[in-house]
Amino acid sequence: MNRFRVLQIFQCRECLHKFTTAAGKNKTYPPHVILEAVSTYNLGNSVSDTQRVIRTRLHVDIPEGTIRSWVRAHKPLTAYARMRAIGSKLFTAHAMVRSYLLHHKQVYRFQLHRAKLELLFQNPRHCHLAPAQNYLETIGEDFPHSIFQTTEHRSSKFPTTVAIPITRKENYATRLATLVLPSATANKKRHETLQRFMLVNDSATIAVEIPVYLTKEDIAYYRSRGFTLDFESDFITGHVDFLQLRDGYLQILDYKPDARKEKHAHVQLTIYALALARRANLPVKAFKTVRF
Repeated sequence: MNRFRVLQIFQCRECLHKFTTAAGKNKTYPPHVILEAVSTYNLGNSVSDTQRVIRTRLHVDIPEGTIRSWVRAHKPLTAYARMRAIGSKLFTAHAMVRSYLLHHKQVYRFQLHRAKLELLFQNPRHCHLAPAQNYLETIGEDFPHSIFQTTEHRSSKFPTTVAIPITRKENYATRLATLVLPSATANKKRHETLQRFMLVNDSATIAVEIPVYLTKEDIAYYRSRGFTLDFESDFITGHVDFLQLRDGYLQILDYKPDARKEKHAHVQLTIYALALARRANLPVKAFKTVRF
């Protein structure tokens, strides 16, 4: 046990060596406190405001110097730090992330990083993707939520197959997942913990849990342009885990804990790309898809 948490200790039966498998075992503070402090700061709070927020929210009093050291230590994987000063001039820390609950049979929390949305779409490499910004900003009260509440066809379980090339590689998202997932306070919190951290701290994620839908008219549209789509449905719905602006593309990311064993993810991601392209009035070639 250290000052702020209890660690389970194991002992080898042969050599009697004692050890723990807990993440951050040599840290005074647990990982979720450290990463929450980094996120609170990168939202635009000062160090002293971060200290106050963490004290109120997590009931832990952290010295300001410790918070500064955490921010410095995590800069290699929190690239938004380079944009933080400019972003803080556009929006206050409280208004930086727009959040909206979607009651689509189950509850999803759509979140949008407002500063990144403004700054990244101003980049000449991304200005041709601006229609996606318009779509993201329409998600709210006037969005067609009834489609998601009544349709039986969801992209995650839609019974079809598609043939697309798949390339395997390690990327920035996998490194972030390695850092963040051990900080989740429960297994069921892993998904939302990773979403929030990437939305606040990386330099490319502009939104999470983005609702998309594909209609039978959309399917006919793609077929008329040479796409081979061997399926039919009035509506297919889904929620994109992460949407990024990176290197001139809109990048759709889907988090799968067992990604290497996943058999259906490429179908789901293909439907996401087709649906979001239609909703944003963009060509499919403007999108890349990633599962991790």
